[in-house]
Amino acid sequence: MGFTKSTTVAQVAEAVRQSDPPARPVVTLGVGSGRHPFLYALLSGGIADGDTFFVTLTDRSVLFHEVASAGSQPGKLRYDVGHEQVRRRIEQVRRRPLWSTFRFRFPGEAEAVWLNVRRAWRPEMDRFLDTLLGDRLRAQAVEECS
Repeated sequence: MGFTKSTTVAQVAEAVRQSDPPARPVVTLGVGSGRHPFLYALLSGGIADGDTFFVTLTDRSVLFHEVASAGSQPGKLRYDVGHEQVRRRIEQVRRRPLWSTFRFRFPGEAEAVWLNVRRAWRPEMDRFLDTLLGDRLRAQAVEECS
């Protein structure tokens, strides 16, 4: 059970090795989808479902592993998206003190969904977005302190 961040990252790295053996993980973060993260956290009772992912930027692509319902462990690989596609699918980045968000349009979906990032994963989110988007991120990001 990966209840600490370092254990979780190691477990996700192993899942990445199984999903795409030649890929090297660059950064991993945990995200949950939905517009209202506090409400989602209350209603889910801390139980993960298919709307919660570990997102891993590798040197080859971006992998979205579902969070297994047994705990904070990576489940099956849901999406494998190329870097250039991910760049085009990210929009409306918002940094906030407790929950940061960005919109992402998953492959095969017409509408983008909100991906929520807890404060504990914020440094990884910043690194993930900066690696993928660089200057474009700085131009579009909205820093909110309320």
